[in-house]
Amino acid sequence: MGGQNLMPLPVEVAPGQTIDIAMNFTAPLTEGVYRGNWQIRNDKGENFGITSTANRPFRAAIRVRAPALIGSRYDFVEHACSAQWSSSAGNLKCPTSNNDPNGIVLPQSNARLEDDTRLTRPSLLMAPQNILNGYIRGVYPSYRVQNGDRFQATINCEARATSCDVLFRLDYQLANGPVRELWSLAEQYDGNYFIVDLDLNRLAGQDVRFVLTVLSLGPASGDRALWVEPRITSNAPMIIATP
Repeated sequence: MGGQNLMPLPVEVAPGQTIDIAMNFTAPLTEGVYRGNWQIRNDKGENFGITSTANRPFRAAIRVRAPALIGSRYDFVEHACSAQWSSSAGNLKCPTSNNDPNGIVLPQSNARLEDDTRLTRPSLLMAPQNILNGYIRGVYPSYRVQNGDRFQATINCEARATSCDVLFRLDYQLANGPVRELWSLAEQYDGNYFIVDLDLNRLAGQDVRFVLTVLSLGPASGDRALWVEPRITSNAPMIIATP
């Protein structure tokens, strides 16, 4: 449970007195039950706990559950092969093979993150054309953006793709106009992932062709990028933590 590991008592507390303490934590991405074990420290730096022997920690627990896709309006994995995929080598079929040097796009039902976490969530594996500064992109069919829409995804390199160094980019096109960048983030294999949560309200009421792009930042060999559960939602949270 990412967050504080130390909290000063806000007031002096007498024996038998009770107080309320509030602390903020970030729920993990992976579903499950998580517990934090806590003890109290006195003014001499000595730790103590509960029970008659004062040697047992007390704990806070949460259960993390992935939400149902009720709030999802458009699933980029489900519609992946409706997109037009290409690299500088030309148009690509969907799905490609897992080792196509011209670029890889593979819809998957699960994902393995950089920290070796395994998620049973729809994901899109994309690898740029295997050349210096290669790229791959998919132009999706037109979608009418509605008020309250958000683009959400978790991005990182695939587990064990240790040489991965890429730029994730979400572009968009209105009618037959130019393709414009909406968002981008450089990502390399460092054991971390990033959660994307973009407000699409400025595009509300318009027919938009969204474009998923991955560009290599140098040699493309070993660049394997994951979009985990990329979708357009209606203000739906990524995860829900319940006590």
